[in-house]
Amino acid sequence: MSSIRVGLIGYGGWTRLAFVPALKQHEQVRIVSAAASSEASQQRIREELGPGVQVYGGFESLLADTELDAVMMAIPDAIHEAAICAVLDSGVAVYYEPPLADDPERIRKMLKRLVAAGQVTHGDLEIGFASVVHRAAELLREGAIGALQTAHLKLRSNWAEFGGPDLCLAHHLGPWYVDGLNSILGRSPSRVLVMDGHGQPGRRQFHSLAHLDYDGLWGTIHLNINSVDEMETTIEVTGDEGDLHVDYFRNTIKVRSKSDADGEVIHVEPAMPVVGGWPGEAESVAEFLDAVAHGTPNRTNGRMAAQLYLTGLAIEQSKDSGGWVEIEDVAGLES
Repeated sequence: MSSIRVGLIGYGGWTRLAFVPALKQHEQVRIVSAAASSEASQQRIREELGPGVQVYGGFESLLADTELDAVMMAIPDAIHEAAICAVLDSGVAVYYEPPLADDPERIRKMLKRLVAAGQVTHGDLEIGFASVVHRAAELLREGAIGALQTAHLKLRSNWAEFGGPDLCLAHHLGPWYVDGLNSILGRSPSRVLVMDGHGQPGRRQFHSLAHLDYDGLWGTIHLNINSVDEMETTIEVTGDEGDLHVDYFRNTIKVRSKSDADGEVIHVEPAMPVVGGWPGEAESVAEFLDAVAHGTPNRTNGRMAAQLYLTGLAIEQSKDSGGWVEIEDVAGLES
């Protein structure tokens, strides 16, 4: 494929700050169309992307009127389900943001569609693509801290004011942060226990704590979106010979051992220029484009993303029951 014709669905901050700069790192990519609902956003498309880009008022008209190799979507959560269904129906390769829907029952129905899709599907899960996470995973495989015992991922942010779907916070943000923990450990959890959080009525919380059983290796995700800190994501893994601490945004790893309590700080240079302020996003886009152009496997394909969403559905069940819930295998979606 000599060129990749891309359509953009949504033209808000994430598309402008992350998608477009990431696409511009690839000479074979042509942004041929973009859809946005407001006149202001449509005018911004014309000003920023130029007259060669066809502008539409909605995803339906974009999919109907343009010849595309791929679409990339960053739109409000409330319309994710309708837009993803339309793209799956079109057969065009799709790069999408979680969630698939804003209701657990509809999410499960969407998962069946996702794993059965014939085109390339790629969940935008940048943390697991970050070079600092890849390097940390390598160090753990090499035995840098001995046999692994616990892993703790912490998010602090000031996102509370932005709202979100009526899903448990650990489910809503789980695709990104469970994937981050899975990626560094090189495995997936078998069951989950949610300690119900606080902050607002309904299912969503400002604080959420989820425990994950990686078959005897214990993982925890602690999410706080009403923090005094603007943004922080860290992962700490303990082993029987030391510990390892990853600072995702600073691209650093600190490794300590019983023989070297001060430890070593390793700076990991991102493999590609960082876009949108999130390491790994450019690498995620690059892998999607390779899958579209060459048919190469992409990490966050339908089956892998579906397994993360099944973890999310188990999180919802645990929130209701207050106990451990086994995570369903993706094979159950194919029956």
